[in-house]
Amino acid sequence: MQPADHDALTAALVEWAERADGVLGLVLLGSTAGTAHRADDWSDHDFFVIAEADAAPRLRASTAWLPVPPARIVLHERDTEHGAWVVTDDGHLLEYAVFTPEELAESRSDAHRVAVDRLGDLPERIRPTLVPPSRDPGTVATALLRALLVGGGRAARGERLVARRHLLEAAGGVLVLARLLEPAVSPVADAQDPWRRAERTHPALAAELDAILARSDARAAGDLAALAERVAGASPWWPAALSAAVRRRLTAARGPERSARA
Repeated sequence: MQPADHDALTAALVEWAERADGVLGLVLLGSTAGTAHRADDWSDHDFFVIAEADAAPRLRASTAWLPVPPARIVLHERDTEHGAWVVTDDGHLLEYAVFTPEELAESRSDAHRVAVDRLGDLPERIRPTLVPPSRDPGTVATALLRALLVGGGRAARGERLVARRHLLEAAGGVLVLARLLEPAVSPVADAQDPWRRAERTHPALAAELDAILARSDARAAGDLAALAERVAGASPWWPAALSAAVRRRLTAARGPERSARA
């Protein structure tokens, strides 16, 4: 969807929310909000609808209220208790959730804009949802090392696809630790998801992770373990003994992998 068309659909959503019965507010999210970053050709629509308790189930179950011609909707699916997603015939994605005012506390948000506020206090209600989930760095570190231990072993057996899954889990842990140790100050940083726009918030780290994950072999697991230690190894909570044991095991795993390929 072209940015101008994206903006037009956003404006139509705002106009609907200002007049619709049972609708108390509209919160635009991500690029739809147009705050930290603008929509481009690949942006979808993300938003929350705040509704009265008797209107919320109807809005979740139907797409009749969306400012999109019904014939253009190729999929509408509920994916959470409050949320749904819609795909149009040109591949445009709309992801949204419908909350009552009391349920809004269950949501999680980052870049956002309150576009319609018929309650009068939506900014105050949404503020607690902006706090990212609390993560214990020591637990993140042990989890990523465990993922590398398993992933390296799978890679040594030649099971590269499942190895990649574990390496991705470990890479996510590295990104979390990097964010905890060096918080991103860029306005494009996503407080809820450290993977988002990592190429702009931590460019050098993102480039290294991208190169390692492209291989997904036992050597990649070892390189990822070394990178994790470089990022967080000086921290008092870093599990040094576990890290050393995992790295020794991953070094040993490189030999069987080479033999399996020969």
